[in-house]
Amino acid sequence: MIDLMAYLSPKKTIVVCGHYGAGKTNISVNLSVELKKQTGFVYTLVDLDTVNPYFRSADNIADLRGHGIDFIVPQFANSNLDVPSIPSAVYSIFTAGRRAVLDVGGDDTGAKVLGMFADLIKQQNHEMIYVVNKYRNQTKTPESAAELAVSIEESSKLKITSVMNNSNIGNLTTKNEILNSMDYAKEVSDLLSVPLLGTSSMIDFDQFETFRIKNCTRQLF
Repeated sequence: MIDLMAYLSPKKTIVVCGHYGAGKTNISVNLSVELKKQTGFVYTLVDLDTVNPYFRSADNIADLRGHGIDFIVPQFANSNLDVPSIPSAVYSIFTAGRRAVLDVGGDDTGAKVLGMFADLIKQQNHEMIYVVNKYRNQTKTPESAAELAVSIEESSKLKITSVMNNSNIGNLTTKNEILNSMDYAKEVSDLLSVPLLGTSSMIDFDQFETFRIKNCTRQLF
């Protein structure tokens, strides 16, 4: 089992990508908070989702402030005018001493924005985490998840370096759904020839260690 915080703490830039609805925002917000708690490093949370205004890390500004987390969000986030925009402040995360978690939009469409920063990211000690969810229709097989990963790499001009299993069905998730996703996630990582960082969970497990997260996405219903 990879010690997630120890593995990620040397990284200057952590990119979180994946399919629409895979849980990228949850992972991004929880990683920023947990890294601050366990390492003392402040990772600026950068909302780079320019394609989905409904579930975005900007929804968590108050909570992030409470944890002492810096953030960069689109200019019009959380207003009645939510349009695609990339704040110029994003470039500041590539200066000496800065660390960041980048919450990227879904699929290859959302990953296109990374192309603007690909050369700068490559110069950093970085990690590009591919978040997978077995229970999303378009990534329900390891092969389909791996195929999407290749599209994201081509669009972003960056290589995925690891996989995070975030398989869930929202508030209806039980231990069985998570346990039944373990082989799937391992096969995705094998197909991509990258390590499986672990499995996230909003449920406590006795059998094995998970990356314990809380649900940070907006509740629409």
